[in-house]
Amino acid sequence: MVVVNDSVIDVEMPTFESGSAWSEMGAGDPGMEDIYHWDHSGPRIPFKGPTGDTGGHYMTGPIYVCGAEPGDVIEVQILDLVPRPNPQGESFGTTTAYAIGWWNRAGYSTPDYLPTRNAAVVYKAINDPATGRAAYWEPQYMYDSSSYLINKTTNGCVPESGAMPRTTAAGAAMYNNPDYTFGGVHVPCINNTQNWTGSGYGGFVYDAPKQIRDYSVKGKYRIPMNMHIGNMGLAPAVGAAVTTGPPFRTGGNLDNKRIGIGATMYYPVEVAGGLLSLGDCHGSQSDGETAATGIETSLNGQFRIILHKAVALPKKLQLIDYPMLENANEIILHGFAYKDFLREIPNPQVNVHKYGPEGGVDLIRAMSTIYNETRAFLIHNYDITEDVAINIMSLGVDFQITQVVDANVGIHSVIPKWIFNSSAWEKQPYYQDAVKSGTSRTTYP
Repeated sequence: MVVVNDSVIDVEMPTFESGSAWSEMGAGDPGMEDIYHWDHSGPRIPFKGPTGDTGGHYMTGPIYVCGAEPGDVIEVQILDLVPRPNPQGESFGTTTAYAIGWWNRAGYSTPDYLPTRNAAVVYKAINDPATGRAAYWEPQYMYDSSSYLINKTTNGCVPESGAMPRTTAAGAAMYNNPDYTFGGVHVPCINNTQNWTGSGYGGFVYDAPKQIRDYSVKGKYRIPMNMHIGNMGLAPAVGAAVTTGPPFRTGGNLDNKRIGIGATMYYPVEVAGGLLSLGDCHGSQSDGETAATGIETSLNGQFRIILHKAVALPKKLQLIDYPMLENANEIILHGFAYKDFLREIPNPQVNVHKYGPEGGVDLIRAMSTIYNETRAFLIHNYDITEDVAINIMSLGVDFQITQVVDANVGIHSVIPKWIFNSSAWEKQPYYQDAVKSGTSRTTYP
């Protein structure tokens, strides 16, 4: 898609987890069935990540913004988000406790909780009868999605090896399915079908067998509706395919639950056109995303795209070399263990997943990044000294963990606009947050 400055666009953002509850989230939907189509030549979308075996998100894009050049900033206003309905007019999502979650770190799981267990809960979006808008999520059933309990079937057989054209400066990135998909075990192709007893390869379609579904969760609790986009950003200028897992300087997998209706995002441009991509939508998620996923769901959204040229950047955008969020009440900056991990560490798409001095799993380093970003932002935008900025950061700015599961862990700072808005003090003598907790909306639902 190609857009001009100040365009309003509608975007469909399918979730990569539709295959986890196919009857509810994909079957009968022509768009989803097209994405998940798998014939004798292989899956329609066979490649995820730089080598075909990493990353995990279906991204819509890229969207080319005419006139965007390195040094510019692209503004994305989120005007609306709605759950994608299935052919029955209902919307669902799933949350799975994958092994990358914090629960699977040493000391955080109970002794009898298997690290191979992937407990998944299927949720249904419940609408407000007065407005017809999605109001909350209700759990329907839970099941263990671990590979040793569920056999996954594909119609059509996976090519054992191949190439991903035009993905690196040197040419095509190669993939070798037996090494990753099969785990060293050959899966025979019988009558153009393969049965998988265990794999992390994307694109599977399955429904949990009735006998392993736990319906006792139904009606036990509700999760507030908080639709947001987990992964949105511009292309980095690194000359290679990049995994969608860790966030980076131009955006990507921030997993900030505030990137929803009413939010405006600002991204620094590194390549011509910016190349905006969107995906990994959530129906709800807590700060931290500690299980590894939010309520993964497909959303349809409406966005306004605005281009800010480098020669005329407004003051608030002059320093940003990171994703910035703004809503009615707050400015939110994003920091990661490595602001620009693709350039800062050797073998970045491998090492970013590690602990240690060259790894991205480092909250102390992420705190240092966001602290320095916030201090510089306050000094530049509000004409205050460093001493005053340090005071304000300790008294009026919240530093919160965004996510701990995307390798390049994130912390964001929340700066209330009220602190510096003297024209509002007479009408609002004390700060009263009008934005609903954990969202960027001023109305609910």
